[in-house]
Amino acid sequence: MLEVKHLTVCSKEGKPLVRDVSFTLIPGEPLGLTGASGSGKTTIIKAIMGILPYGCDVKAGEILLDGQSLEGLPARKRREYCGTVLGFIPQSPMTAFDPHMKIGAQMMQTFRIRLNLSKDKALTLAREQLLAVNLEDVERILNAFPSQLSGGMLQRVSMACLGGLAPRYILADEPTSALDAENRDHLLTLLQKTYYSAGILFVSHDVFALKMFCKDTAILEQGTIIERQNTEALFTYPQQEWTQAFVRAAETRKGEDWSWKAL
Repeated sequence: MLEVKHLTVCSKEGKPLVRDVSFTLIPGEPLGLTGASGSGKTTIIKAIMGILPYGCDVKAGEILLDGQSLEGLPARKRREYCGTVLGFIPQSPMTAFDPHMKIGAQMMQTFRIRLNLSKDKALTLAREQLLAVNLEDVERILNAFPSQLSGGMLQRVSMACLGGLAPRYILADEPTSALDAENRDHLLTLLQKTYYSAGILFVSHDVFALKMFCKDTAILEQGTIIERQNTEALFTYPQQEWTQAFVRAAETRKGEDWSWKAL
């Protein structure tokens, strides 16, 4: 299990960004996390991965991976967990790739470093994983630069990389925000099919995606989880006043107009 216990994260000025947050990621049971922009969702992901911005610190709490404290690990050992144990799906797939390297070179480099594969085996794995995410024009994609692919295709390439690394836990930060409805549904189907046994934290403003993918969802407000329950029940019968207002806003939003800020 991946356990977050009473996590508190502060900025370099000492301002609490996340306060006393606790949850557990259990394999096969995706957990949704939603809330207004600026409420601390991405900070939680960065804290788990050990990539908090300069000056930000975990001031209290624990992050346990199968019972072992991640905070107590050397930086090098913690980096080794990224990709193979802790996978990440970014909000903007374009930022996940080096714009000056072809997709194939980046996938092969990832597989060679993280999985200690030969060049030929890394290339074979890259081809297999692209096919697994329904990107059938494999050679064109391998030889393309990121700018030559759409956001939806890049998101699927990210999924192909994850498929090759097969992490036990996945941290997905607004993975559907850059996708149209068709690609969103395809991504969710891939996640359900490929990572049914992984522990997944699914951060999203997308109510449809949360209902489709997550059994339970937590609401984050000003760095604190204020409500958590079954996803369908949460969006049908929200208990907290703030959550009721958030749900009304989220369900009536129109595409890119969604820009709520933390209260």
